[in-house]
Amino acid sequence: MVWPSRRVAQAEVVAVAARDGSRAKEYAKQHGIASSYGSYEALLADPDVDAVYVGLPNGLHGQWARAALEAGKHVLCEKPFTANEEEAREVQALARKRGLVCREAFHYREHPLMEHLQSVLCSPGAAGKAAAPGLARRAPVGAPAGTNAGDDQAALGGVLGRLSAIDVAVLIPKWVFGGANIRFQETLAGGAAMDAGCYCLHSIRSLIGGKPQVESATATLAPNSQVVDGSMRGALRWDDPHRSSIRATFTASLQHDGLFPTSTISVRGDKGSLQCSNFIMPVFGNFVRLTTRTEAGDTTTTTTRVYGSGESTYYYQLSRFVRDVQAVQEAAASGDAGALVAASNALAEEGADSIENMRLLDQVYTAAGLAPRLPSALAIMRQLSLAKAQPQETATRLT
Repeated sequence: MVWPSRRVAQAEVVAVAARDGSRAKEYAKQHGIASSYGSYEALLADPDVDAVYVGLPNGLHGQWARAALEAGKHVLCEKPFTANEEEAREVQALARKRGLVCREAFHYREHPLMEHLQSVLCSPGAAGKAAAPGLARRAPVGAPAGTNAGDDQAALGGVLGRLSAIDVAVLIPKWVFGGANIRFQETLAGGAAMDAGCYCLHSIRSLIGGKPQVESATATLAPNSQVVDGSMRGALRWDDPHRSSIRATFTASLQHDGLFPTSTISVRGDKGSLQCSNFIMPVFGNFVRLTTRTEAGDTTTTTTRVYGSGESTYYYQLSRFVRDVQAVQEAAASGDAGALVAASNALAEEGADSIENMRLLDQVYTAAGLAPRLPSALAIMRQLSLAKAQPQETATRLT
């Protein structure tokens, strides 16, 4: 967040907090940040802070997003938004009640590469819809001739024709995090589906639209764990008539055997196919390979690389967040009823996106035979309760 803030004129990092005040102070000194705090509460009490970035472990996202909203701060919260759907609903309800932006930090979605994919596939919302306050999306990037990207459902698939399959994979090599990382801790809402699978589900939803359901999921447990997934595979389906022919599959892994992290999207239709590489970090190299077939059976393959202005996904994300916050602040200051209603509706739409992704993550864990994740406070209480009960059960059996 520090580096992008130096590229976005309207954003400035003014404070940082850590549980260890000396670490926060050293970080502030290293990055030229004016204030540092030894507690999160102290930072939230700072009147110079307008918005907060929550980059804590998964199980703490909801707790501190709520605290920031209660303190009157706008929130950019790391993905996954919360530990589960119930917590996501609670946080977003509070955000709307307070009239504050509370955005899930899917940084990839603001990059021109994602907009290009949506345009090629004529995804719902690809043409000119405002996805949230402050930003009206540009016209489709290179929309295929002969398609109508504004027709949300009838045109879905674009030059690929009627879609039949989409597959998304986010694979992180095991050397990146090792085995003792916080991403494998039950009390921190860890798991491959949470950290990598959330990207899979969100990108599928962003490109296909609708309201998918989890059809199946299979987890491979992390070493020395009975509850945390090191990798997760799953399949989704749609029940609405515009998408019922589409099968979605995903693979998320934090323990992949490969050498480099990969993030790929593959889409098939009755008139062609699309492959996209590195959709999460496109600034480091990407391509979109589009193969189309004519009725005569002739095929054409084109490869496109999308970099936009050359900025990182984090720059685009922070720029979007700043615009959203400014739009909400201006609507509140204007007193204009229409502007306030528009801002409120946009905030509700933004919140619904995060809630929907957490709904699917809960379904994934349930389908895999694992429990949906818990916020850290509840997970710790559960572990303590189980630890207390275990000796009593043993004593009962012995007597």
